[in-house]
Amino acid sequence: MRRTLVFLFVLVSVVSCAKPPASFKKCNRKDPKWKECFKEAVVDALPQLSKSFDEVNLPSLEPLWIPELTIAAGGSVAVTQNYKNSKIFGLTKMKLDKAEVDFDKNTFEFSGIVPELILAGEYTLDGKVLLLPVQGVGNSTSTMKNVSLGGSMKYEEVKKKGKTHMKFVSAKGLVKPSLIVFHFDNLFNGDKLLGDEINRVVNENWKLLYEDIEETFTDATMKIIMNLCNNVFAKISIEEAFD
Repeated sequence: MRRTLVFLFVLVSVVSCAKPPASFKKCNRKDPKWKECFKEAVVDALPQLSKSFDEVNLPSLEPLWIPELTIAAGGSVAVTQNYKNSKIFGLTKMKLDKAEVDFDKNTFEFSGIVPELILAGEYTLDGKVLLLPVQGVGNSTSTMKNVSLGGSMKYEEVKKKGKTHMKFVSAKGLVKPSLIVFHFDNLFNGDKLLGDEINRVVNENWKLLYEDIEETFTDATMKIIMNLCNNVFAKISIEEAFD
C-alpha cells in the first residue's frame, strides 16, 4: 500500500507546478495568507485528481496504481507479504486538516482523515500469522476505515543554475486506521475451509496484526513519497513552484 501513498507527491505538486492546470489554485509564498492559500489549494485539487492531467504528468489517484509492495515480517506476523499490480482507492476523498510548507524549517507537513482506503491487488504469502501457518497466491482486498494519515518531510536546499531546488532527505509519518477488513482469495491452493478460517482469524485480530507491521508499512510509504517528490523538485525549483 502503502501505501500512499504517491498521494503526498500530488499534494505538493498540484499547487506547485511551474505551469499548473488552470483549474488548480496557485499560491505565492510571499503572500501574507500563504498558509491558508496552500491548504485551500490542496483541498480544492484533491477531488480533481480522480482524473489524470497529462499535461503536467499527474496520474489519476482514483485509483492509484502501485506496481510492487513488500511488507516485511515482524512479531506475530511471521510472514513476508508481497503485493503486485495493486490499486489504492479513496485518496481523493481525504478530509484534509493540515497542508503546510515551512520555508524557514525546510519542512512539508500534512494530516487528515481518509474515510475508506482500499488496497486491491495480487498477493503472495508464505509463513505464519499468530503461530498459524499461512500460504497463498491470489487476489486480496484490504479495506481500511477512517484512516488517520499524516507526514512530515525534511528537505535540503540545492542550488542549480541559479535556482533553488528541494531535496527531501528524511521523513516520518502516520497511517492509523480505526478498522481493517482483510480478504485473501485462494489461500492454501483454494482450500475453502482453511482459507475461511485464516480470513476469520486475521480479521478478528486485525489491530494486533497491524501493530506488528505498522512501522514497516509507514516507513515504506514515506520512502515512496520522498522519492516521488525528489523526482519532481529535481526539475522544478522553489522559485518556479512557489513564487
